[in-house]
Amino acid sequence: MLPSSACLLLYLFMAMPPKIWLYRITHIANLKHDLLHGLHIAGSPRANPSYYQIGDSTLITYRKEIPAPDPPGGTLADYIPFYLGPRSPMLYQIASGWEDIQKHPQENIIYYISSLDKVKSAGLKYFFTDGHARSKTSTAYTNDEDLQKLDWDAIYASNWKSDEFDLRRKEKKQSEFFVKNYVPFHCIEHIGVYNKDAEQKVLSLLSAHQIIVPIRVSPQKLYYDHL
Repeated sequence: MLPSSACLLLYLFMAMPPKIWLYRITHIANLKHDLLHGLHIAGSPRANPSYYQIGDSTLITYRKEIPAPDPPGGTLADYIPFYLGPRSPMLYQIASGWEDIQKHPQENIIYYISSLDKVKSAGLKYFFTDGHARSKTSTAYTNDEDLQKLDWDAIYASNWKSDEFDLRRKEKKQSEFFVKNYVPFHCIEHIGVYNKDAEQKVLSLLSAHQIIVPIRVSPQKLYYDHL
């Protein structure tokens, strides 16, 4: 059944959240380096030499070929990517091994959760998209006012499968936020983990380096707890 016109208007004009959170997933093996050195692009001399890659490795090649808005300029390979919402399709691929992506236990995948406020306060350059950056139907923006144009319902959706009512839902779920070159670790406001075992591993590393970052154990809101 088609949605009513009132529901459709609500869907199209859903307000953006009061705080713009940024979500980056990584393997827990990368945490020690990132705690000490921050998050760097692959081409940086301070990049993690033992970086543990997860997800679609072909994206690295694509990102070198896709130009970023100018300014800030460069290509997508010059940026640290975050999602604008949790529970991305990429995480589902990693957790399930879907579409031939190497499978990893979600316990080994952690979130770096930052925010637009933190990125701006650090004076970092950035832009964002209204869908997966690799898609030709996605638009890139550099003005914060354009955040209102994003489909926040899709970005935070639990069921993100595209269908006849929204052919771009999966693409919009993967709206991205790109920070140029480097993100200092003090911009990370929370670390998200799947369970208590992962929390203890993160706590041990934080304690060893006398770094305090709040940890969120949230299998339902951040992960695919049904897998």
